[in-house]
Amino acid sequence: MSDTLDQYNNELKEHLVLDEFNIKDAQMKLPGRKHLWVGRLMRHKQEKNNLIAKKKQMIEKLTKSIQEQSTVRLSVPAAEKVAWNTEPIKKINSEIAEHELLIEFLEKVEKIMSGISYDIKNIIEIQKLETM
Repeated sequence: MSDTLDQYNNELKEHLVLDEFNIKDAQMKLPGRKHLWVGRLMRHKQEKNNLIAKKKQMIEKLTKSIQEQSTVRLSVPAAEKVAWNTEPIKKINSEIAEHELLIEFLEKVEKIMSGISYDIKNIIEIQKLETM
């Protein structure tokens, strides 16, 4: 998942390059770029929710399996505790944590992209003052 974060970071660097020559182009592309980043944010939130649901189902399944395979009768909470320490659940927890990191990054990108309109406006005002 860090590859995804690196890829997003590199794309963001390209999207945030502003200078006198590309200001109009950047302003015209801004709505599409905002949509791109918000769409990514929503997809990662959806994937996180899917992983949480998958984890819940897997814990229920593993709990039943552990209770059936146990030589001693285990209570549901004890079997769930054992299920939480299994490799599939640890893997899903890791994936959820990665998506949470990406979600946090994308929420910050969304704020940056919202504020870039003001940055562009300020650059244009500076350009106007310089040409007077």
